[in-house]
Amino acid sequence: MTKKLFIKTYGCQMNVYDSDRMTDVLAPLGYAPVASADGADMVILNTCHIREKASEKVFSELGRLRIMKDKARDQQGRDVTIAVAGCVAQAEGEEITRRAPWVDIVVGPQTYHRLPELVSQIDPAARQRAVDTEFPEEVKFDQLPGEHAPRGPAAFLSVQEGCDKFCAFCVVPYTRGAEFSRPVDGVMTEARRLVASGTRELTLLGQNVNAYHGEAADGASWSLARLIRELAEIDGLDRIRYTTSHPLDMEDDLIT
Repeated sequence: MTKKLFIKTYGCQMNVYDSDRMTDVLAPLGYAPVASADGADMVILNTCHIREKASEKVFSELGRLRIMKDKARDQQGRDVTIAVAGCVAQAEGEEITRRAPWVDIVVGPQTYHRLPELVSQIDPAARQRAVDTEFPEEVKFDQLPGEHAPRGPAAFLSVQEGCDKFCAFCVVPYTRGAEFSRPVDGVMTEARRLVASGTRELTLLGQNVNAYHGEAADGASWSLARLIRELAEIDGLDRIRYTTSHPLDMEDDLIT
């Protein structure tokens, strides 16, 4: 039986990519995406923590979801799973469980590949929640399913996460962790799958994307420029973009 999944995405393009991948992760459990929270069996708020107001918006939305959850249980006899993912979950996991005890799952941006396991852990009757905001040793991208739903003519592709700059105004190092570059083979494989499913434009994503130095199969370290040149050889891929870059990591080979 198909179960309805609604994901509300806040913030950056990386969160859009992560939301798409959450859909892929939950598909084997029978979840299919829908356009509204009304009637959904699971609602995920994929959150952004870059501004304080964004965080408070999440708690406001959780208040509305509580009403929906109670109504579904009392009037329809069904349980609605509420999950908070993303950077607010990473930064304020304990606060979420304190202020919104009706939330079933709290999962950070580095552990959403564990969503199927977390879904199996919750028990609405016993109010048993599942919380996972670790920075795990295993690489998230290695755990994600290879296949994914078609993204359309333009798609995001995450190649780098985290940041080591620790700017005074920015929470990224605390919510996304240290800089990490995906291995070249993983990026190329996902890019080819996207193009084969109809994508013609790829936007390469990273909190500090031009710090990319992914390891190739031969052990060599590839810069973002070299990765782009290799991606450009994929037949059917017409355009490549990237965001977000940092001036300290802008190298000559990326602009020449």
